[in-house]
Formats: sequence, structure tokens, C-alpha cells
Amino acid sequence: MIVSDKIKALRQLMQRYGWDAAVISGTDPHGSEYLPERWQQRKWISGFTGSFGTVVVTPAHAGLWTDTRYFIQAQRELEGTGFEIHPLRVPGAVDFPEWLAANLPRGGVVGIDGECLANERVRHLESLLHPQDGTVEDRPSFIEEIWHDRPGLPRHPVFMLETKYSGRETRSKMEWLRRQMATKGCTHILLNGLDQIAWLFNVRCRDIPYNPVPVSYALIDENRATLFIAEGKAGEHVSGVLGNSGITVAPYLQVAEVLNGLPENAKIMTDGNTLSYTLYSYLLSRCGKARLLDQPSPVILEKAVKNPVEIEGFRKAYLNDGIAMERFLFWLEKTMEKDIPLTEADTAAKLSWMRTLSEDAMGDSFGYISAYGANAALPHYSAVAGSCSTLQKRGFYLIDSGGHYLYGTTDITRTIPLGPLTQLEREDYTLVLKAMIALSRAVFLRGTKGTHLDMLVRDPLWRHRRNYGHGTGHGTGHFLCVHEGPQDIRMTWKDQDILPGMVTSNEPGMYREGLHGVRHENVLLCKELEENEFGSWLGFETLTVCHIDTSPVIPALLETSGIEWLNLYNRQVYDTLLPYLTYEESRWLKEKTAPIKTD
Repeated sequence: MIVSDKIKALRQLMQRYGWDAAVISGTDPHGSEYLPERWQQRKWISGFTGSFGTVVVTPAHAGLWTDTRYFIQAQRELEGTGFEIHPLRVPGAVDFPEWLAANLPRGGVVGIDGECLANERVRHLESLLHPQDGTVEDRPSFIEEIWHDRPGLPRHPVFMLETKYSGRETRSKMEWLRRQMATKGCTHILLNGLDQIAWLFNVRCRDIPYNPVPVSYALIDENRATLFIAEGKAGEHVSGVLGNSGITVAPYLQVAEVLNGLPENAKIMTDGNTLSYTLYSYLLSRCGKARLLDQPSPVILEKAVKNPVEIEGFRKAYLNDGIAMERFLFWLEKTMEKDIPLTEADTAAKLSWMRTLSEDAMGDSFGYISAYGANAALPHYSAVAGSCSTLQKRGFYLIDSGGHYLYGTTDITRTIPLGPLTQLEREDYTLVLKAMIALSRAVFLRGTKGTHLDMLVRDPLWRHRRNYGHGTGHGTGHFLCVHEGPQDIRMTWKDQDILPGMVTSNEPGMYREGLHGVRHENVLLCKELEENEFGSWLGFETLTVCHIDTSPVIPALLETSGIEWLNLYNRQVYDTLLPYLTYEESRWLKEKTAPIKTD
């Protein structure tokens, strides 16, 4: 079916149900960023492939709500489909709940799949519709009535992550979590975040592209725990190991049935911001508001502060990743010199393959952004073999990539000059680098939030009246999701301290539609520096081990301290990687890391 036929079928379904609008989310029952095929409903109905967005269809309108990362991409993918793009994270943006409240007739009915919308999101919509007597009707999986070949649940096997990699036994984590429950007077906690469950039970899986987590729920009480996953996924070994820690494996679809059998005096902790509307509503009807404690899971923060074994694992992961990156950059330069045609898809595939040569490599951590020239102005561009650009000996090539290893997860972006550059390209390259260096060198007091640091990063760009629309930094999981919270570094406020042990990206950028894009990304470990009469001081250790090309840099735009940081960083990269490179690679890297001279 083409998009217009799908929209027609959806409107016929809406008419049968008496709906004035239908909401199709871009996520799954667990709020995941990357989705199994079963929950690619937004992509199926619209053709939009970005990782963030919501579709709303009325009898006269089809809209996609997405943010600044995807404006250009959405325009390309939705051209000719009849969809209108509603931009978010821009001045005057109107999100879909507010739009529905303003555009529905009085007493209008909005149909949703409540399994794929967070409870808090739907409650907000209901509150906006209430003054106009509007209602929300929850029909889980209603898309199946028109998506006839919708895939089923993924059934990849679960495997255990050994303590030598995780640094902490499952039993220890469970004891910690039960103490957290006790302090809140709770007898149970229901987890639906897939990375939280994987971390807590030390399990991994390939259910979701790029995220090594099983599709699951977890229910933990004062003595026992239940892992809800599709049948057949946990083999005898996994079930035995989990059983030794008091964890029972149950079918994924039985979660509501088990919740129905909870004791009358049970008090349950769960997160209404992330738990699906359908399941939260079921809990509310079963337990009542008095026996529900609605708050963020304590696992989120505990998981974000890495233990010493995880930190050493990250260092090892970035060492191996650096070897792969430098060999890739060497290969790219030499291949271009020989005038061998390379497409964006070719280069991404080559780097992905090079990562597989590393010890304990476990695949890519996200879909690579391999973008040449104007394509790099799309922050989340995805190259498709057969329809992507060929690299030329001019301008910039941007590669944002990462890998999973049993001991850590990586994320790195490099903007690579392929030949002559314009003055504007060099300016943007240098100013974005200056912004990245500012965060790398930051010293700050305990209690500092990500928003405070974000302004520090943007200052070099703002002084030249330039900016970028995405966040500056996100948390990174330990052989888990490459994007994780609770910390981030962005303009919007989030009440979360940047804490020692957190691993966070540093990735300012610059994007000029139709011309070029620049992004530099390293990943940072927050560390304690010093404590004195003025407070507790924190800073960052750069984990990434890959040189930054200095040939496009305009030294006059960098301060002396920034040049010194850059020279020292490149020198450390060379010294660290030298034992692992061939003679030709080492000679090449020595030239690439030669210091910029300061007056």
C-alpha cells in the first residue's frame, strides 16, 4: 500500500469507530528510541524514518510532529504524501495535544493505541480536551486492522552479561533496589524501561536494532522478581542463572494477569511518565491511586553512574574503537587519493566492518550518519545504498558512528576534509571545535546541571551569531543504549546534576541547508577534581581516542588555551594508539597530529 491508501484505510477505520482523530506514536510500549519491526507504525503509515515524531490524522488533515533534527529529512520523505510537518522545539511550536484541543469539534473523540503512548502524555491530552467534553478512546494495536502483515514479537535469545564486564552481580543490584523500595514504603516496583531491566538483571539481547536489550517487563517485590519476555527467549542456562538470583521468567503477555493477582495491601512504584497509558490505567483500576507511587525509577540514575569496572570497560572500548577509527580514516584518505569511487554507504559499511575486528565487538551502537556535503546538513541523515551521494575531493564528509563491545558502548563523530574548503566551511569547523573544547576543559561545581554547561558550549557560536538545533550531550549506556538519561546537556532545563561516573557525549554542530554540516563529538567521563573551602569541583576526562584533523582550523579563531588543549589531545591519541598501528598508519597519524603552532 502507498501512503495515501494507508491514510484512506485509517480514515475508514476512524469513521467506523466514531473517531474525530487518530494518534499514531513513533515508539513502543517501553518508550524505546529504536524499535522492533512490530512497532514501526509511524514509519508504516507515513514513510517517515526518523527516530522521533508523532502522526495525527483527522478527516481533513494528516500531520507529523517532529523536531529540528528532522525538518529537512521529513520534508524529503513526506513530499507528495499529503502530510503536513508540524515543527517542534522552535519558537511558537504547538505540539499535537494542543493542536488537537484547538482543532477538534466539541465532544470530539481521539483514538489512540495506549500501549504505545506514555501515561503522562495521554493524561495531558485528556486534560486539554476536557473543557470541550472531548474524550480519548484507547484501542491497543488498532493499527493491525489495516496493517495486515504486521510483524509479531521479536524472539531473539537472551544472554547473560558476566560480572567481569558489568562489575556488579544481579543479586547485589536487586538488594539495592529493594532498599530503595523500602524507603518509599513500596512492596513492588514495575519496570518497563528495557535498558533498566537489562542492567538490573545483567541480561542482553538483540530484539531491537542497535540496542542490546530484550523486549520485556520486570516486576520486583520484597523477595522475588519476575521477568516477562516472549516465550522461548530464555534458555535453560539463562533461566537457571536468573533463578539463582530469585528471578522467575514468565510470558511477556502475562504481565497484566500477574498484576491482577497482586495482594490487596501491595503498594507499587512505577513511572507514569514512561509506563504506557494502557498498563498504567489497568494498575490504577486494580490498585487505586493510594497504592500507586508514580515517580521516576531509581534504576535510571543508578545505571547512569558507572562503577569502576564499567569505567575501565569504557576506556578499553574507546581504545579499540580508536584503532578502528584511525584505520578507517587512513583507508579513506588513501582510497580517495587513488580516485576509487566511494559512496556514503560504502564508507559506512567499511567502518562497521573495521569495528568487527576488535576484541569482543558486538555490533553497531546506532545507524551510522555517513553524510557528504549538503547531506551533512541533515543532523540525522541516513545513507541508503543505491540512492546516496558519492564522495568528492572537496568539502566535508561527516561520519557519526559507534560500536558495542561487551565492556562498553561508543559514539564518535568526525568531520573530515576531502579537499579544498571554502572560508565559511573552515570558520564553521573551527567554531564548532572551539565549542567542543570549551566543554572538554570545563571545571564546575557539584550541583551543576546540563543546561548550565550547554551555554558554555554555545557561547563561541553565539558570539558569531551561529547555533545548532539539537542537544549538546546525552548519557551513554554500558553495553546498552547509546542514548540514555537521566542527564543531558541541552538548552531545555532538566533538574539533574552532572555527577562523577556519568558518561556523556560532547557534540556541538553547525548545519547550513544545501551547503554543508559540521559536528565534532567526543565522549566524556565526569570526574572529581578537588574539594576546598569553595566547594566540590568536577571536570571531565575525554574517553574518545581519535585525532581531530587540524588542517581546516583557523588558528586565529581559537584561543591559546584551546590550541594547547587540541595539541595535547592529538599527541595523547598518537602516543596511545602507536603500539597498535602499522608503520604506514603510524607515520600518517604522526603527520595528522602535528601540533598547531602558537605565537
